[in-house]
Amino acid sequence: MPQAELGSACLLAALALAGFAGLVSALAGRRQDAILARVGRRAYYAAAVCAAGASAALVWALLGHDFEIAFVTEHSDRSMPGSLLVAAFYGGQEGSLLYWTLLLTGVGAVSLAAASRQGVQLTAYATAILAAVSGFFLVVLVFVASPFDVLPITPADGLGLNPVLRDGGMLIHPPFLLAGFSSFAVPFAFAMASLLAGRQDAGWIAATRRVALLAWGLQGVGLTLGMWWAYHVLGWGGYFGWDPVENVALMPWLATTAYIHSAQVQERRGQLKAWNFGLVILAFLLSVFGTFIVRSGVLPSVHTFALSPIGPWFFGFLAVAIVVSGGVLAWRAPQLRSDQPLESLVSREGAFLLQNLLLVALTAAILWGTVLPLLSGMLGDQLVVGAPYYERVAPPLFLALLALLAAGPLLPWRRAGRTWLRALRLPAAAALLTLALLLGLGARSAAALLTMPLLAAAAATSLLEYVRGGRFATRLAGPWPLAAARLAARNRRRYGAYLAHLGIVVVAAGIAGSHLWQQERTVSLQPGQSVSVAGHQLTYTGLVRRDLGDHSELVARLQMGTESLEPARALYASLGGQSLTRVAIRSTPLDDVYVVLAGTGPGDAATLQVFVNPLVTWIWAGAALLILGVLLGNLGGPRPELRRAASTVRVPAP
Repeated sequence: MPQAELGSACLLAALALAGFAGLVSALAGRRQDAILARVGRRAYYAAAVCAAGASAALVWALLGHDFEIAFVTEHSDRSMPGSLLVAAFYGGQEGSLLYWTLLLTGVGAVSLAAASRQGVQLTAYATAILAAVSGFFLVVLVFVASPFDVLPITPADGLGLNPVLRDGGMLIHPPFLLAGFSSFAVPFAFAMASLLAGRQDAGWIAATRRVALLAWGLQGVGLTLGMWWAYHVLGWGGYFGWDPVENVALMPWLATTAYIHSAQVQERRGQLKAWNFGLVILAFLLSVFGTFIVRSGVLPSVHTFALSPIGPWFFGFLAVAIVVSGGVLAWRAPQLRSDQPLESLVSREGAFLLQNLLLVALTAAILWGTVLPLLSGMLGDQLVVGAPYYERVAPPLFLALLALLAAGPLLPWRRAGRTWLRALRLPAAAALLTLALLLGLGARSAAALLTMPLLAAAAATSLLEYVRGGRFATRLAGPWPLAAARLAARNRRRYGAYLAHLGIVVVAAGIAGSHLWQQERTVSLQPGQSVSVAGHQLTYTGLVRRDLGDHSELVARLQMGTESLEPARALYASLGGQSLTRVAIRSTPLDDVYVVLAGTGPGDAATLQVFVNPLVTWIWAGAALLILGVLLGNLGGPRPELRRAASTVRVPAP
């Protein structure tokens, strides 16, 4: 069977199965019928298998150069290597929607299987909601934007992939980001199912916490890889430009960050129930809104697709999701009262609440800046919201979050005693020492004198927890390494969280350093001339032209000490003369020397943009620490023997 027919048949079968799963599961939830619930889940599993079959058919068509299919023709050609042919699967609009559906049904099926013992009604309603969300995407894929549309005449070759997407980052950034977007639907489904079932306990949190962390982690990796890709490919010297699509990827991550923390308050104190439901719903709605922005092309962005007919479909789905989820939450709100009141704002739960408010305020500010051009354009002249708006609004909120990162973990639950200020001595000392060091080095920027001490205080708080745990382990039975391992196994979530906090501090230090102390020069040089930027001297030696098969490159050669840097411009004549910047970067833990070939002139003259970006590598290292902390603290579990050995070992709270 040709790939187009096979893929279309799989999509149609997936749609029918998702519809059947949704109807049967909704009925099972209403009747609390275990047999119907099982049938609904199995129908959803079958829909996931069909979505995988359609995805395999599209990848097969790309690898086999089946140019009868319009999507294959528009996003690949015979000169592309196999890795880029696979990446073309999610490089176009229809393929990325299929990838979204593949991940949604796959993660949803695994989550439903894992949660099958959470109760008939909860899992049945969760299946119905996941089937409804999956069904919407399948309707779009079958009737509006099919990746298996066939051309009337089969061309000999395809149009190829956009040069910007031919970078290696294309192989890893979009899959993670799209996986994050799709995974937010699973916690939403269980939250809505819990509301429909009238369950106010933390059982739905237990059923979805790891999936929420998975979505959060995937989105975090996708954001980081996107920043890395922009930094290495786009050639503007930065990594995050507050582009609308960057914003819509960040917002659900911020909302889920708030949920991950406030869920602990509900688990431990029975508080913030309605708030947690609202945060999970918000994260999902923001992921749908982000998909709408990318797919509709209503806002200009380097990431968006062109204007397409699927924009109104996503807008309608978003409107329905807002009305339904908001209505159900309002219906159940009277039953979502806290088990016990908040005793004091100066407490661990008070710090979590303030942190949540700051994260939601930051999300709201980013959302307003993102939608204002769209709203103003509908009412008259379109207003442009650029980086200056975000750079005025976001830093105060980020600084407040850093202050909480330094002080919040040191607060006790319920209420702080009179001596709680003593716990802040080490963070305060770290902040004062950093401030004195900055002043001694001649720093006079108010931003630097405020940000860096706060970062030092937050780092000291995280490191203090490891020091306290290490000292406590010396009082336990057995050799110290084994005792420390037992202690860490018993308190995985705690130590994983502090490692994640330390990662956030390192990322924030990298962002602050690259913004506060970045230096830039644009120069035109003849061969043999040099330029010095921030103590780095670069000597330009001339231009070289290279023919690399599917494209040619114009390379500027520079020497920096014993190292060579070769910024270039790549020209793809087969793609209508499209060109791409090839940035030259020399990275060290202290700074990056970042060179862009901006133009050429007579006599092999070259116009170069030279940036020196301090601490950029800290961003990538800190993101790795952040994800590692989440993995160590929340995914998997300690070995049974360690769990038994550590069952009575718990480090005392500060």
